[in-house]
Amino acid sequence: MPHLLRSTTSPATRPSKSSPESRPPEHRRSPEADRAHHIDPDLGPLRRQVSAIIDAILSDTTPDEAQVRERLSWHVANNPGQPEKALLGHLLSVSEEQAAGY
Repeated sequence: MPHLLRSTTSPATRPSKSSPESRPPEHRRSPEADRAHHIDPDLGPLRRQVSAIIDAILSDTTPDEAQVRERLSWHVANNPGQPEKALLGHLLSVSEEQAAGY
């Protein structure tokens, strides 16, 4: 006769004690909070690539591009430690301006 108190899940599929699924519902984080605390392993290489792009743009000395450098510098200053957000914000603002016909 099988043991009635034995779990029907294998140890490999059972959540660990530190797992969010093992917490009572009132103590679980929302999926949005889990995503906010998740660190993407590819973000390191992405940040290096984005930083290289930003450095190349900001080191350019072409007078015609001074306004672009100034705007990108603003985005970098307003997103410290997050060059990918700075570049994204910059590209979105340029896209909006082009769509508006500036």
